[in-house]
Amino acid sequence: MKTGLKKNSLTMYNVIFQGVAGSAPAGAAVATLTGSAAFALGSLPLSAVVAFVIVLINAFIINRISRHVAGAGGYYAYSREGLGRFAGIFTGWMYIMYQIMSLAFIGLSVAIFLPALLQEIFGIIIPFYSWVLLLVLILGFGYFVSFSGVRNSVRYAMVMATIEVIIIAAISIIIITAKPSINTISVFTPVYAINGFTGVMLGVLFMYTAFSGFGTATPLGEEAQNANKVIGHGVLISVIVLGLFFVLASYAFTVGWGPTRMLEYSKELVPGIILTKNYLGIAGAIVITVLFVNSLFTDAVVFTNSLSRVVFSMSRDNVLPGILSSIHSSRRTPHVAAGIMVIIAFAIGAISVVALGGFNAFLYTGIAATLSALLVHMFANASLAGIVKKMKVKLNVAMDVIIPAISIVILAFVFYGSFISIDRIVIIASISFIAWVILGLIYSGISRKYLVHENVL
Repeated sequence: MKTGLKKNSLTMYNVIFQGVAGSAPAGAAVATLTGSAAFALGSLPLSAVVAFVIVLINAFIINRISRHVAGAGGYYAYSREGLGRFAGIFTGWMYIMYQIMSLAFIGLSVAIFLPALLQEIFGIIIPFYSWVLLLVLILGFGYFVSFSGVRNSVRYAMVMATIEVIIIAAISIIIITAKPSINTISVFTPVYAINGFTGVMLGVLFMYTAFSGFGTATPLGEEAQNANKVIGHGVLISVIVLGLFFVLASYAFTVGWGPTRMLEYSKELVPGIILTKNYLGIAGAIVITVLFVNSLFTDAVVFTNSLSRVVFSMSRDNVLPGILSSIHSSRRTPHVAAGIMVIIAFAIGAISVVALGGFNAFLYTGIAATLSALLVHMFANASLAGIVKKMKVKLNVAMDVIIPAISIVILAFVFYGSFISIDRIVIIASISFIAWVILGLIYSGISRKYLVHENVL
């Protein structure tokens, strides 16, 4: 049984588009930005700009951290090296929740919305129970592409994400230029948002989730060429690509729909597809629908890649069962970790649908994933100063302390904002999150004495 992943397999471009694909750009642009639009309304592009700045700060911190720490552990390794064993294991524990819930969310995005989308846009009716088959299909697809090898899976994600970004950007430009009179800079002000800037910031909360997959590139450190440079630069560039893309798409879809009519936009299932159909006809709607579905299939591959590597790293460090660090003899992928995590994600998705209903299951997994992702990012950002100190190099107070502190405060605000709209599903997701936190604190306290790791600094 091999204990290491395949080194020097990935280039800078591979890493960049692992992060881009992790945010499912087509899926987010045509559908999931509705959450942000519900609060920002016609000021949606301003929420996109603010979220871009926040995520860019996080990417800047990851870039500095990865100069010293780069491996399969990703955020788990960052916290372990900068904050100590307990914090590292706890961060890894929360990362597992974030990624499993994200996989379930991705699967349900197809399983629940595709049947409704086909009926609403194209008049095609498929049985409701097809959600089970679709959930198996998307999660199984993510596993088998990930299993095929890191080069195959990341190149697949790279190609698909590139196609998505180019075509959605082209459609956005067509919308903007088709009717020049619709263009206005007023959408970059709070004038349209509910309660002004408050609505903009609530829009930022949901816009942040569109960016959240940018960090999926961090666990590729063991397989990337010149990882201490490539991972950080790759994450930074992926955030810039995503930021420009989301600002362009949110602007085009807002002015194309009408800034004063964005409440209607927020209530549509897939407003981006409806808008494209209005501007480009049925052919355009078919193309963007295929991109929407493909975006989520690609996302399943990316999250399976990142989750399996963090679980593999924790297992190799002796804080998770040893079988999870098994590597396939020829593919050199952590296939056991990937398989078990995908099965758990399917179980969570299926049980959620049965217990809560399809749309509520979608909301539940999305909220739980967001809460755990925010906590993971806060811990990772807090680790920078400790890593620099451990390296025994001069501490840059502005770069290594002040900027991470500012980012943590901002993320804490976004975290708090997740509880503003209290309803049954938010409460259930919050209870699940708190229960996982409590289990994680107990598990981290027990496991830290067993952690065995060679210093990677």
